[in-house]
Amino acid sequence: MVILCGKKGEVMEITKIKVQNYRLLKDFSLDLKDNLSLIVGKNNCGKTSVLSILEKVFNRNSNKPIGWEDINLSHRKEIFKRVKEIYSDESESEDIMGINLQVWIQYTESDSYQNIQTFMMDLNPDNSFIILEFSYIIPSSKIQHLKDIDNTVKDDFFEFESFMKKKMHKFFELQIRSLGYEPSTNELTGEKSELLEMKDIHKVIKIRGISASREVSNKENNHSLSRISNRFYKLNSGDDVDSETNNLLQEAITEADKTLTRAYNGDGDYEGIFDSVFKRVKKFGGNDNSAELAIQSSLSERDILSNNTTLYYKHDDSILPEMYSGLGYLNLYSMIFEIETLMTDIKREPADINLIYIEEPESHAHPQLQYVFIKNIKNLIEDHRKELNDSGSVVSNIQTLITTHSSHIVSDCDFDDLIYFKRDNDTITSKSFNSLKQEYSDDERGYKFVKQYLTLNNSELFFADKVICIEGDTERILLPTMMQKVDKENAIESGENIMPLLSQNISIIETGAHSQVFKKFFDFLGIKGLIITDLDSAIKNNARYVACSPTEGTHTSNSSIVSFFGGKNSLITNSNQTQLELIIKKEDSDKCNGNFRIAYQIPETKDGYQASSFEDAFISLNKKFITNNKKDFIKYGALKNFDINELGNLYNFAREKIKKKSSFASSVLYFENENSTWEVPKYISEGLLWLRDQ
Repeated sequence: MVILCGKKGEVMEITKIKVQNYRLLKDFSLDLKDNLSLIVGKNNCGKTSVLSILEKVFNRNSNKPIGWEDINLSHRKEIFKRVKEIYSDESESEDIMGINLQVWIQYTESDSYQNIQTFMMDLNPDNSFIILEFSYIIPSSKIQHLKDIDNTVKDDFFEFESFMKKKMHKFFELQIRSLGYEPSTNELTGEKSELLEMKDIHKVIKIRGISASREVSNKENNHSLSRISNRFYKLNSGDDVDSETNNLLQEAITEADKTLTRAYNGDGDYEGIFDSVFKRVKKFGGNDNSAELAIQSSLSERDILSNNTTLYYKHDDSILPEMYSGLGYLNLYSMIFEIETLMTDIKREPADINLIYIEEPESHAHPQLQYVFIKNIKNLIEDHRKELNDSGSVVSNIQTLITTHSSHIVSDCDFDDLIYFKRDNDTITSKSFNSLKQEYSDDERGYKFVKQYLTLNNSELFFADKVICIEGDTERILLPTMMQKVDKENAIESGENIMPLLSQNISIIETGAHSQVFKKFFDFLGIKGLIITDLDSAIKNNARYVACSPTEGTHTSNSSIVSFFGGKNSLITNSNQTQLELIIKKEDSDKCNGNFRIAYQIPETKDGYQASSFEDAFISLNKKFITNNKKDFIKYGALKNFDINELGNLYNFAREKIKKKSSFASSVLYFENENSTWEVPKYISEGLLWLRDQ
């Protein structure tokens, strides 16, 4: 029978992984890419858990079996509740679910059905999916055994936990089934196959990986790379070695055998290593001295390369031991050797789908090495895929999972490969970066801008908890110090669950007047954001905005402010208030929108002065600091020469007397001391306090 289905010209692949009740993966779904899936996210967001459950299910290891604490905490409490119900109910009970893993496989008409036909649930030509379910459950047949546990255990959750940590293997078992699927509705049918065996699963899927806890060290007694290179050779038979190279190796071994045999036994010209032993042995031979002992060298090329090789690296005209290399290079070399070893293993016994994972490849590596890795890994895997399929009659696929929390790897990756893991309280979700493009469906230019900005500047946003959007150099230079000052002036009381600003995971990015473009991206990441921007007071002249002081202005030319408050139409009032007055008089609550707050110049507390820009606001609040350091500000190119009286018009002073904004900001930091300090403008202080407390 020939079944035609699927996507012509493509290859069998895992498209989706679903996990229930495994650690933080309470109800989790991950859509895999057909080639490389680069999983990014902050620490403790489930990246390792995904790899862990795949390892524990597919490569069942008695040293690291699924344990009680692998089950999600809330679900462990549900199991405890079920057990208590069983005690009071004599009727038969259904299976108790522990952990559930589903692997969705899509096959094509070009694939061999030899291994997958066991898992096919129907002959529908439109159905190109196989869904394998791995359930770690207490089957109904073992439910009654739960009634034999001590009353103390079933009445106290702590006691129940202790009991299950030791005894769960007596109750739980892994059951594997294939699930029915209806392509027209894209839903499971509820139909299940009979129990399947893992040996049949391994014909279709094999999972191999490189964990983050790699054996890499530059201690003098460590030879981890040599051991990895030895393992690589062990998997390569002599038949796979080039014939000329093999002949050279055999000739060298034969000559070495002769030399070693002479050294062991002697040859008449000198004593051998074992001569003295042989003479003593001969004395115990009695009259039967016809049999003499000898030691013959019998080297094997496999033994030589697997047990007697040490990896060195060349430096100028010398060779140095592997441990003399930096940890970053050792880690990179180690990964390449391990990948090659895994690929050799795959080629010897390929499955239809070979899933390889690499956990945190950035370990010990400086940014340049991380760039090198991510630039080359796809080509390396693709080369092996071609070699695998060129050497066999059956098409096998290689899919790769890489987890990372390196902004350097992310910035140089193909964003189409990116999958973002996000933790919200105790829930983990995954999002493909491609889904962000859909969010920007009505703003294609905005999407391209954000994508380009992330590539060139700020991929660390993927790993931040909060973000501050600023206008430019002045705020960028001064903001860390302003954060420190705000914390100092607004001390956190003992017992408050709040961290100082500089201790929080906050990214600072320059967005200019385009912060509104990033809002959808911040929503995608689920991070909180503070927008610090300028009021930019202006008079509207036809369709143009002409900058002026706030005392004369009627509008703002700042598109971020207008967009934040819902657009121009939302800033129209029936009263005599101008747009600018309406913006200035916004309450704090009006400046918050979900996870975002905007901060712009407002009247200062001391004298009620209303500024239009950061420099304007800063100088108004710190006149004494400016005048006390006048000569130095001028000397270092921060300010033009000025008369003290010119500080009477702060708006003009900020526009006309600041020579270079970055120099002004640097000088503000440089000239501060115990006797001459400065204050943070009110609008920034209020915004930072809001962000700190979120």
